[in-house]
Amino acid sequence: MGAVFDRWRCICMNDSDGCPITGVYAIRSGLPIIGLGILIIFSGFIGLVVPGIPVPPFPAMAIFAGFGLFLIWAGLTK
Repeated sequence: MGAVFDRWRCICMNDSDGCPITGVYAIRSGLPIIGLGILIIFSGFIGLVVPGIPVPPFPAMAIFAGFGLFLIWAGLTK
């Protein structure tokens, strides 16, 4: 069983653009982190845009926006 995990590590930890098995090629760039930041910001302010959804309190919206901006910054500087 250990040989299976060693082979998986050998295949996925190569020096190409990404893992050929999972198809994730944008990990080395900041795109996934930037996308996650945008989704977190959007989820914090969705109550202001969509009627029928309660508006979250301001501290919660500020935390979501701050962490989303941090993730976007981290993705841009990666």
